[in-house]
This record gives sequence, structure tokens and C-alpha cells, in this order.
Amino acid sequence: MGFVVWPCTHGSRSVLERAEHVLIGLSPWNSYYKPRVVEALVGWASANFARVDVFVPGDEAAHTLAAAGAQPTEAVRRARYAIGRLRAPARRGLKRAGVPDPDLHLHSWTQLSERPPYQRCLKRVRDAYHTDEAIRGACRRTARAAVRHLAGREPTEEQVDQAVGYAIAELPLILDGPNIFGTKSSLFVYHREMDLLSPFISGSSSALRPAPGQGYAVVRSPEADSTHPGPHGAGAE
Repeated sequence: MGFVVWPCTHGSRSVLERAEHVLIGLSPWNSYYKPRVVEALVGWASANFARVDVFVPGDEAAHTLAAAGAQPTEAVRRARYAIGRLRAPARRGLKRAGVPDPDLHLHSWTQLSERPPYQRCLKRVRDAYHTDEAIRGACRRTARAAVRHLAGREPTEEQVDQAVGYAIAELPLILDGPNIFGTKSSLFVYHREMDLLSPFISGSSSALRPAPGQGYAVVRSPEADSTHPGPHGAGAE
């Protein structure tokens, strides 16, 4: 399975060319990330970058399901099942690529929250959420789209409040991959251009800037879906 890469900014093209580190973001609620696509994506990344890490939300993903109306125990059960369907093929892809200790390259927010660079960046993100309209808007659009996708209807502001922690927790990985993972540069890749990226691609945020060496790219397999994601993404979560 082949993949096509679209760097999101001019600086991202330079990060892509360095090929030092890539962080693959996976979503448990996205039908694009079928097991075979995940395994192939990890294999592609391992063949093209010096180091590969994969981000898969942990049990905290249940908060989005709960915001969409699922009972707490059911939300946790469904979240763990969906997460397992991502972690297993990602682990296979890393192992097949010859990566020692694949589990050391599979991360959730819970695991990363123990790293001081993540903690520091998360504090900046939380502060910005309350003071920067661009950051707040991007986080709430992300949360709203996720809950809408799961619930099948437009969420209330209270539901968005309940789910927005998902987006806030993800932002440090988008902003500061080099420091969190101890690399000079880091390319965050996803299958479409995310709403969370908009303040940094447009430069509309006055409170937050990506770390030096942070880049973004849309990486998609034409074999999995022939639709070009375009400059603003391909659609729903």
C-alpha cells in the first residue's frame, strides 16, 4: 500500500525532508484507520523516517463517548475496544519493521503526561484555551465534530465542554513534538488537515506557536480512499 504526503506549510516540507522523527496520530472513531491501513502506514513511516512514534488515545477517549450520550461503563468498554483495534496493527507494523520494543513507541496521553515537556506545554495550552480565541475555537470545533460524529446530531455546549479535554490534551503533541520526544525535528501526520492545526497554519494564534522543528503533513493512501483531502481536510471525523 502506497502513501501520498502533503506538507501543510513550507517549514513542514523542510521537516519532512530531514526525516528525523514522525509522530502518527490515530483516531479511534475514524473509519479510515482500518487495521490494514494502520499497519501499512506504520511500515511506510518506518521505511522513511529515522524514528517512528504512534499516538493512540487511552481510556480518556471514553469522555468523548460519554459526551455523546453513552453510559460511563459502556463508554469505557467501547473506547478500549476501539483503541485496541488501533494499537494491535500499529504494534505489528513496528515489529515487522524491526523496531525494538514496539510498545515503547506506542503512546497515550496518560503515558505522555509524565514527561515534563508535555506537562509544560499542556499548561500553556490550557492557559491559551481561556485567553486566545483562535485556540479556543479550534479546540471546540474539534470536540463538536467528534461528538456530532458519535451522537449523530448537533451537540449542546455542555456536551462540547465535556469533550473538549480531548483536543486540549492533543495540542501539545502538535505544538512541541521535538521536546516531548527528544528530537531536533518532528513531523505530526494525520489523514487530513485537522481543525486543531488551523491556528498554527494561519498564524492566527497570538498565544501559542509551534516549537522550532515542528512540522505537519497530511498522509493518505489512495488505495484506501481515492479522495484527495485538499487544503482543509476531507470531511468528518
